Parts: sequence; C-alpha cells; structure tokens
Amino acid sequence: MLAAILKSPGCLELEEVQDPQCPKGGALLEVSACAVCGTDVKMRQMGHKDLAYPRILGHEIVGRIAEIDRDCGLDKGDLVQVWPGIACGKCRPCQREEDNRCQEMKILGFNQDGGFAEMLALPWQCISRGLNLLPKGTDPALAALAEPLACCINGQEMAAVCRGDRVLILGGGPIGSLHALLAEAAGAEKVIVVEQLQSRILQLKRHTNADVISADGNEAEFLDSLEKTIFSETEGARVDVVMLAAPQIHIDSRLFRLLAPGGRICIFSGPGPGNYSELMDLRTIHYRELTITGSYGCSSRQNRKAVELLSSGKIKANWVITKRARLEKINDALNHSADRSGMKSVVCGK
Repeated sequence: MLAAILKSPGCLELEEVQDPQCPKGGALLEVSACAVCGTDVKMRQMGHKDLAYPRILGHEIVGRIAEIDRDCGLDKGDLVQVWPGIACGKCRPCQREEDNRCQEMKILGFNQDGGFAEMLALPWQCISRGLNLLPKGTDPALAALAEPLACCINGQEMAAVCRGDRVLILGGGPIGSLHALLAEAAGAEKVIVVEQLQSRILQLKRHTNADVISADGNEAEFLDSLEKTIFSETEGARVDVVMLAAPQIHIDSRLFRLLAPGGRICIFSGPGPGNYSELMDLRTIHYRELTITGSYGCSSRQNRKAVELLSSGKIKANWVITKRARLEKINDALNHSADRSGMKSVVCGK
C-alpha cells in the first residue's frame, strides 16, 4: 500500500509499504478520507513529544471495512468514522464516558499509525467504542470533520455553552468555524467570531449567522478596541463565553474584561510558547464568579454526537472543506492548511 510516513521532523515521504494485517479482534479499513489537523502540520515541521518515528500521521479518519475479526454489528463494506482514541475501557474515566482522559490513552496517528495511508489496522480496543457506522451516501470527507467537531463539543461542554449565551470565538479558522456552527446549533443568542484573514471572514459571513470582527492592529490595541466592540455589540452586557480557537492568542487577565459575571473562558487551542505563563487576577475570578477551563481532544461519546450532527444535517459544514487531495498529493493538502490559504483540507482515498 501507499503511505505517507514521517521519518523525522521535516521529512515526510510517500512510500510503498506492506499492507497491514487485521489484528486479532480488530479490523482492517480501506481509508476513504483523512482530514488534516493543525497538529499534523506542526508534526510534519517540528515533530511531537508523543511521536515515535517512523510514523504514519492522520487521526481524522473515515474508512470502509475490509476485514473485521469481531461480532459487533458491523460488516465488510460498511463505511465508518473512527474515533482515534485507543482507550483501556477499564479505568475510572473510561467507565464514566470520559475516555479521552484514559490513564493509558494512545491515539491513532500519534502512538500508532494513522490514516494517511491506503489501509489502516485498528486494534480490538477501537472496535467497541471507536467505530461509527455512517449512512449510505455519506460524503467521507464531510464525515472526517466529526473528530474536530467532537473536540469542539468537548470544549463547549466544558464551558457549559447553552441556549441564550453570548459566545465570543477568538480565531475563525476551521476550528473557530465549527465552534460557531455548534454554538448556533446550541441556541446561542449571539455568536461573535474574531479573525484576521479576509478570505475566512467572507466564508464565515456567508455560511454562519455570526457577527465577524476583523482583528487589526497590534494585540494590545486590538484587545482595547475589542472590549469596546463587545460592549457595544452586547449593549454593555459583555459575553458569557470566550472560546480560544487560535494558539497565538496571549492568555492573561485582560480577557476577563470581555466577560459578563458568571462568564467562562475555554482554553481550547494549545497556547503557543510565551502565551501562557501569566499570573491570573484571582480576586476578579472570585468576585465575578468566572470560570477558566481547559479542553483537550474528545471522548467517544462526543465523537458519536458529532457524527449524528453531521449526518443529520443539523450542522452544515461542507463549506469548511476547501481542499481535497489524493494521498499522492498529501503535501498539497498539508501546505493548504499550513499556508491558511483556505479552511480545511482532506486527503481522500479511492
């Protein structure tokens, strides 16, 4: 089979390798689509602490079952979306449907080969909670958005986004766009997205009901102007939720000025170097009853919910995909994401 193998940071090579075998109790998939995550781009460039080389990247996976060694209601030929976690199923988080916090968690495309290949072997741990049957006629590329959408579900559950909330999303890329769609579906009273790139601003205005603010000027000046804009947009009430959907945003107590009493900040994107070593104003957190929460990955339950939202059309995210490429052109897909020349890129199979 053909696979894109990361040999070392900066060295991604397409190679013909031996087809994987179906693991005992597991499954073998023909990969139909694997979307590019920002983490894939970073791993191609700089590696990752959890990687052992060589590694086939890709964790936003949809495939067709070629072989399955377990009676689980799925058959050869079924199109499935894959939750990329490999969880033990026994620890306390797993038993509480919080398996993204599994004490022995491994992830496809990180600790085990992922979906940037023609075939993918799934261990037995993936079968019971990690495969989601897709309706006939499903676009595999669209279904590959389920995993990043599930991560957004996790972030919005952690921030308790609910009907009537005013939600501010800092970053209007693929993840910020999915957050906007999800907050709208949750019944948010107002969704505000901040983005720099005009091409993305146009897409957001065309496909969502969000108020989109262009991020101009240096960060200090922009935060001051953003506070005034938010005050005006909400008639002085400010927002209930701030969702950080871009890693370059500096995290400090200035963000508190954007929040209404009882407001929540979700640190969704992993902060970049130098953007997170700040003291917090604990008195403001106390007196205004603010909450700061983190969000990392998604659970298998949230992944199933994302599949349902996309399959049912409750979340219409086709427009988020702005590039499709065959595996032979995987670097085109990775570059499309790295250059931010569009939104989401997807590597498509046969």
